Amino acid sequence: MIKSTITKLGFLFLVAISFTACDKYEEGANYSLLTAKMRIVNHWKLDKVTITNGNTSYDATNLYPNTIMKVKKDNTYETIYTAGNITTNETGAWDFNDDKTQVIITETGENPDSYNIIKLKNKELKVEYVDGNTTYTYEYSEDE
Repeated sequence: MIKSTITKLGFLFLVAISFTACDKYEEGANYSLLTAKMRIVNHWKLDKVTITNGNTSYDATNLYPNTIMKVKKDNTYETIYTAGNITTNETGAWDFNDDKTQVIITETGENPDSYNIIKLKNKELKVEYVDGNTTYTYEYSEDE
C-alpha cells in the first residue's frame, strides 16, 4: 500500500514537472527545476555579438569592449565595460515580461529595452534585441 502510494506520487511529480518545467526558450533545456529568475541572476561575461540585417550576419564581438553584466536578485543590474585602461559602468533595473520570454532592461535615466530570451540556462544566456530591420544577438557565459 505504501509502496503503491509512493509510486503514484512519484508519477504525479514527473507529470507535473513535464507540464510546468518545459523550457519556453528556443535553445533552452527541456526541463529545469530552477526558476527563470534563479537562472538569470548571475555574473555574465559577454562572449559573442552577432548583428543581422536582412540576410546578412556578421560577428561584431570585436566592436564590444570586455563586458561583465551583474544581474542581481533585487532586480537591479550593473554592466562593466573595460577597454584597455578605461572602465565604464552602467546601472539600472531589470524584469521579465509576463510570460518570461523577454527580459526588460532599463538603464538608469533611460527608456526600457526588451530583449527576447533565446537561451536561459544556469551558465549560459543568449538574448536578442531587435531594432527595426537589425537584430543584435548577445551570447553570455557565467563569469567565473
